[in-house]
This record gives sequence, structure tokens and C-alpha cells, in this order.
Amino acid sequence: MGKVIVLTTGGTIASVKNEATGLFTSGAMPGERLVDRNRLDLDIEVEAESVFQVPSNAMDFDKLLELRTRILERLADGNVLGIVVTHGTDTLEESSYFMDLVLDCDRPVVFTGAQRAPSDEGTDCYTNIRDAVVAAACPDCAGLGVLVVFNEGVYCAKHVRKMHAFNMHAFTAFGYGQLGYVDKGRCYLFQRPLRRERSHAPSGAFPLVEIVKASLGSTGGVIDYLVDSGAAGIVLEGLGRGHVTPLVMDAVQRAVDQGVRVVITTTCEQGRVHPVYDFPGGVRDLQSRGVITGHDYSSHKARIKLCVLLASGVDSPEALREAFSV
Repeated sequence: MGKVIVLTTGGTIASVKNEATGLFTSGAMPGERLVDRNRLDLDIEVEAESVFQVPSNAMDFDKLLELRTRILERLADGNVLGIVVTHGTDTLEESSYFMDLVLDCDRPVVFTGAQRAPSDEGTDCYTNIRDAVVAAACPDCAGLGVLVVFNEGVYCAKHVRKMHAFNMHAFTAFGYGQLGYVDKGRCYLFQRPLRRERSHAPSGAFPLVEIVKASLGSTGGVIDYLVDSGAAGIVLEGLGRGHVTPLVMDAVQRAVDQGVRVVITTTCEQGRVHPVYDFPGGVRDLQSRGVITGHDYSSHKARIKLCVLLASGVDSPEALREAFSV
């Protein structure tokens, strides 16, 4: 009989109330205590292991690489049907997408979390863990890349976004929707991703890549600062189809001239970056200066992808443009 491994990393789903402050200590509960087999009420064999006990705002690339190693080690056991990773919701969409880029495996790897702590009334903690375990054990979820299961929905890591700060319906995939859902101990899929990105194994240190958000009247000062600070990449979160103010363009040109890889995305929840206008600061202007079009990637996902690509030795503008077209 196969089993599902639950690797816990902390977050709200593993929070314990601090009686002195009345607030929650995120990640204080170890995984072996969090994964309560009686409350899960499943026929599937489940084994829990604590990897980290941190809030999701403390997650970083070093921890994600350690988590990747642990996932691969547990998948070396042929009896393991799939892996569940419990994670804080604030950076869950970034961590799950990172893992989608760096894992080369066919068995399901499923991220989940919770909006309410285990001790909260009406907590979604145990429901989300149970549903994630069901998905991780489901043969139909194999070969789809890393998935996110939350509030009964099954999502592709590339497109999932956190859309609500506290509501239990916290995640969605704008414009793409769910791949399926989990109901009463069964996972039902009704669509599959048409394209899969190939995995990348980071071979070097992760470079400094930051996000700069465009807004009315914004200047290039932040870009200049990042260039002077040694940034290897900058993701511009542009307006509309991917526009920035004309005041930004000199700083963008300086960044590109100094070898900084610049990617333009859109702040909009749906739609892709595309050249439509000929005004200064438009996508055509940005492209002419060597900026890479980020198509439909959110700025957070584009940053994760650019970090992974650069750390994997994919550095040429041509190769990066090709990578972001997927």
C-alpha cells in the first residue's frame, strides 16, 4: 500500500496562540502534531515530517532548496504516492511555483495552507490538509507539475494567486480557473495544463532580483539604486499592457546597458504584456531598449522564474525571452 508524505514548513496552518499577547505564533506547531490522523479521517497512509517551523514571510531560496532536497529524498521511496507541503499562505504561490521550476518528477507534489489557525473556530486547516493528501494520492494528478489545493480547489502553481487577505477562499487562478476540485475524499480533474515548463537545477547562488512597481509619475530612482546595489535582474510591474512612465526610461536603459536583465509584466490580474502603442514608456519602447516581455506572468512569478533561470546559468537575453514565452 502506498503512502503520502506531508512535509510541514510552518505558517498559519501550524500556528499556536500566544496567551501572553493574544496573537498567533506562526509555525510553532510541529508537523507530527499538526497532521492529526484522526481528524483527517482517511484510508490513505500518511506520514508527517517537520522540515521548517517558520512563518511564510521568513521563507527564502536556501530553505526552498533544502525543501526540494527533502522532497526528492522522500520520492526516492517507490511506495510514496505523492508529497504534500504545508506552507504559509503569504508566499505559497511563490514557493509552489519555485518548486514547479526545479523539480523533475511525475508524482504529485501538492502545496496547501490555511487562513485560520488550527485552534480557530471553523478552521480550514484539517480540511485543506485532507484534500491535499487526496490529491497527492490521485493518479490523475501525476505529471501535472506542482499543484496547489486550497478550499477544495486544485490549481496549477504557475497561475495560482492569493486573492484575499483573510477569507478562506483565498486562492484563485485569474483567467485560467481550477484544474479540478476535491470533494468527499475524491479528486476530480476536468482540465490539464497544455504546456509544462522544463525543470531547472540551480547550479549557483541566487542573484539579487527585485520587483519595481510602476505608478503615476514614478521615476527611475529605485531602478538606479538596484543597479548600483548589484542587482542581476529587475522585474517591472507595468501598468495596463505593460507600460511605465517616460521618467523611468533613462534608468531602464542604464540597467540594460550594465547587463541587468529587465522583465516587464503587468499589474493587471488578467491579460498579457503586448506592444500596442508607440509612446515613450510603452512596451515597444521597452523592447527596443532590450527589456524582456513577461507575457502573462505576475511580477512575483516572473521574479521567481528570473531568479531560477539566472541561477541555472540561463543568462542570455535570447534564452530568457524564449523562456518567458512559455
